[in-house]
Formats: sequence, structure tokens, C-alpha cells
Amino acid sequence: MAVVVMLLVGACSSSTTPVPPAPSATTPATSSAPASAPASSAPASAAPAAAVPTVPTGFTELDNALGSSKPYSGKTVSIQVQWTQGELTNFENSLADFQKATGITIQVDSVPTSHETVLKSRIEGGAPPDIAQLAQPTGILAYGAEGKVIDLATFMDPTKLKANYPATIGLYTSGSHIWGLPYKADVKSTIWYPIKAFAAKGYQVPKTWTDLIALSDKIVADGSNPWCISAGGPGDATGWQITDWIEEVVLKTKGLQYYNDWISHKVTFEDPGIKDAFDKYVGKIFFTPNYVYGGAQAIINTDQKTTMDPMFNSDMAAPKCWMQKVPTWYGPDFFPDQRASGTLSKYGVGTDVGIFPFPTIDPTQNNVEGSADAMFMLTDRPEVRAVEEFLGTPQGLERWIEAGSAISPNTTTPASWYAGAYKLSVANTVLSTATGIGFDASDSMPAAVGAGTFWTQSDAWVQNNGQNTDAVLKAIDDSWPK
Repeated sequence: MAVVVMLLVGACSSSTTPVPPAPSATTPATSSAPASAPASSAPASAAPAAAVPTVPTGFTELDNALGSSKPYSGKTVSIQVQWTQGELTNFENSLADFQKATGITIQVDSVPTSHETVLKSRIEGGAPPDIAQLAQPTGILAYGAEGKVIDLATFMDPTKLKANYPATIGLYTSGSHIWGLPYKADVKSTIWYPIKAFAAKGYQVPKTWTDLIALSDKIVADGSNPWCISAGGPGDATGWQITDWIEEVVLKTKGLQYYNDWISHKVTFEDPGIKDAFDKYVGKIFFTPNYVYGGAQAIINTDQKTTMDPMFNSDMAAPKCWMQKVPTWYGPDFFPDQRASGTLSKYGVGTDVGIFPFPTIDPTQNNVEGSADAMFMLTDRPEVRAVEEFLGTPQGLERWIEAGSAISPNTTTPASWYAGAYKLSVANTVLSTATGIGFDASDSMPAAVGAGTFWTQSDAWVQNNGQNTDAVLKAIDDSWPK
């Protein structure tokens, strides 16, 4: 699917990346829902009887596992993930048919709080899970350099992997070693909003930064708060949401070359372009009185899972906050009713709650931000290889795609699987209209910075109402590994 090819190609390039044509899709352009958006976020097409690949797959242990003799039946493979609630359910559903077909039991360890810390402790303590999920490529590469990760190139054909993941496999490759397998991709340059409430107030979806600020001012004048913002968690991951804002602005003001030079520290945090992203743009949203529900201090203290709850006030007829910048994975998994009940939300994605692209700032810099989760192996047994290989097939994500909430980085994934999924059509539109795509900067920087000081110092910046920018940026630069 073209959307997958485009998603993270900018991560492997230092220049503006042309985007190939993509399947046509509509995205909200006015205050009403797109005419083509279905009432449900789930694709309309029927799923195959079993979400398992047909043998031969081209993977040795996967073919063995799916064979009639089921040689690994009764074996257990553990996978540690950060996903919880609806995301966890979608992942477990993606594994169910494979477990039935092979007899392998997959034990999913969900660690939504302090996932990276717990994983590091297990790895360093000599008791790692068999497979782990991680969003930060630099973390996987670091574990690989320490000899803690199984090189996928030793049992999976590197040529096949590079062909199936042309835009993303390089993120997890060091020399001839392939330390991680791209599993699920996300688009981050999106803002969630209440469609019907926008229409009732006559609010228009903003297309430029000027429009966005004007809308925010109008919502304040109408007695409400335009923004739902959180930097709270999960667990010790507090701060990544702030870094997403900064990254978005850098991409849209300075361009992809500058952005990638920033990732490699050719451009420092103390560079004027980065300071402007903090003070001139993100600070404008975070610290303008009444822009953020609960005020700037609520940004740190609000749990990410509950950030958007005030939007659902009076069945979304009277939102207390109107916009949240968060990736496409957020809803409906974290809508308040679905989070409480575990059943599908009554609020339709594409009818009640919509998504629009983050507006342009500099019209010459039409870049968007993406990210991805990868699966990497920490133990080497035949049944573990079989599970890792399964995760490297389109069927390994099929049920999640069927739920309308995932994009596969695997370019062999059938385009028909995405048909009718509102979120994926919006993501496709965001990508197909971009001129460049950048991979999440904090996930690409050295872990001590990207998942360390960039997060914690951004928190400190918010806690000080943006009055300590110079000190924050210097502290991040000083922490860069020498």
C-alpha cells in the first residue's frame, strides 16, 4: 500500500522526500464529517477465516510451525509490550489465529507503566522476555551493540526483509545485522476534534497556523478551552507528548534536512530554530491563558489516557476542550466509555470525533511526522523464531488493521485490508499530501537524550511556564553522549 511506503521513508533520508501517488481518500476539510467516512472506524470488508499466512511463507520456522505435525505445539513464547486496553486487545486478537494454527502459546506481558525500565531490568538481569516491543530504534540498536539481541539476519533472509520494509528496516540495521522488525506504524501529525460540536458552533477546521491560533482565540472568547494536552505517562515515559509538539513544529518551520541534522546533533538544541519551536510556537499554545484545559500545570499532571475526557462533556454537545494533538492510534481505544467498559465506544470515529492534519506553518515546509513500533528477539529457540517470523508477515497485524487502528510497514500488505477505515484514510491523506516524512526525533536520538533529557527537560520547561528555555536547551545539549 502506498501509505506504508511513504510513512517513514524520510527517516532514512536527509533531504526532502517526494511522496508517490496514494489511493484517494478524504479528510475533514470543514466542520462536518467527510461524506465518505463510515459510521464505524472498522473496515467494511470481511476478514479471512484465519489470519495466518499460507505455506510456504519463505520463513523456515514459520513454515515448520504451520505444518501438519505442529512441532512447537505446547511451547510458550513471551512478548513484553507497552500496549494496554484497546491496543492490547487488538494485539492479542492478531495473535489468536496463529496460536490455534500452531499450538504455540503466546504469553503477552503488558507493562503500560515503566515499560522501558522493566524491560531494561529484565534484560540486564538475564531474564528477558523472548520478544519485546519498543518504539525507539536507538534503544534496540544499543541492545544489539551490547550483544543482548538476536540478529534476525541469521535466520531471516535479509534481502526479503529489505524488500518488504524498504523504508523502515534501515532504522534497526547496523552493518549486516538486523536487530529489529518493524511491526506497526503510526502518523503523528494529527489533531482530534468533536465534529458535531464544531458544526454547531460554526468552527472551521484550521489549515494554517494562523487559522489555528484564530480558532483557539475564538474558543476562548466563547468561554471554553481549545486544547486538551497531557504529558503524563504512561509511567516514566512522561514528556514524549511535549517532544512530539516540538518535533512537529521543527518539521513545519525548518524542513527535513534541518530536522535530520537535529537528530544527529549537527543542529544543537540551542540553535535559534529549536528555541523558536519551544518559545514562539509550542509555548504559544501551552502558555496562553485559557488555551489548555486545567492550565499549563495540568499538562504534566494529567494522565494521557484521560486527556480528552473533557471533550465528551454532555455527550460531546458542550466540550470543555476541543482539540488534542495525538497520533491516530488514540481513539476509540482511549475514549472514556470504551476505556471504562472495554466495549466499543458509542462515539463514532469519523462521525462524532474526527481527525484533521496538523496545520501548515511555513507553506514551503509541508512535512509530517511518523513513528513505528518494532519487535526484537532476546532469546533464540525455534518456536521464538516462528513467532518473530509470523510478526513479519501481513497476517501478523491483520486483525489490528481489520479493527481500523493500525498501519503495517510491510509493503506486501494488501491495500484492500484498509478499505473503509476512517483513521487510515485520514492517515493516507496526511501522508499523500506531504512532501517529506520525518521519523519521531526523540525516538531516533541517543536514548539518554531522546527518551531521557529531551523528555525530562521538556517537562521542566512546562512546569516553569516556559520561563527557563535557555537552561532547558543547554541541559539537553550537555547531556548528548560525547
